[in-house]
Amino acid sequence: MAKLKRHEIPENDSINMTPMMDVIFQLLVFFVLSSSITKPTQIELQLPDSTSGVKSANEERLVITYRMKDAQPEITLNSQVMTSLDKLGEALKQMSGPAAKQPVDIQIDKAVPYQDVVAVMDAVRDAGFPKFSLLTLAKSRTGTP
Repeated sequence: MAKLKRHEIPENDSINMTPMMDVIFQLLVFFVLSSSITKPTQIELQLPDSTSGVKSANEERLVITYRMKDAQPEITLNSQVMTSLDKLGEALKQMSGPAAKQPVDIQIDKAVPYQDVVAVMDAVRDAGFPKFSLLTLAKSRTGTP
C-alpha cells in the first residue's frame, strides 16, 4: 500500500452504507408510528339513553328517525321509509316552503356513527328547515329501541 498524504482517502475504500440505512430505518419507523391507523373521519360518541320522556306540544312536527338495524341504516320521515340520505333530502325539499317554519325532530339511535348524524342535520338544513331538535330513541319494553 502506498503511503498516503495527510488528507488523502485511499482509492480502494468503499462508501459505508450502514449510517444511511440506519437513518432510513429510523424515518420509516417514525412515519409508521406517527400515521393514524384508525379512520380519522370517524368520531366515537356515546349518546345517552333516555330514561324519562317529556311529550312536546301537540303542534305538527316532522319526525326523522335514523337507526341501525342489522348493521344497516334505517331512515324514516314521518314513518315513511327513505332508502338513503339523498332521498331524505329530496323528500324534505318537496315539503319545504311555508312548512319550513315547522320544527323537525331528529331521533337518533345510539349505534349511529356521528358523521351520519351530521349528514342528517346537513340534509335538514339544506332542505330549508333551520329549526330542528336532536332526540334519543326511547327504549321499548323488550329492551331494543
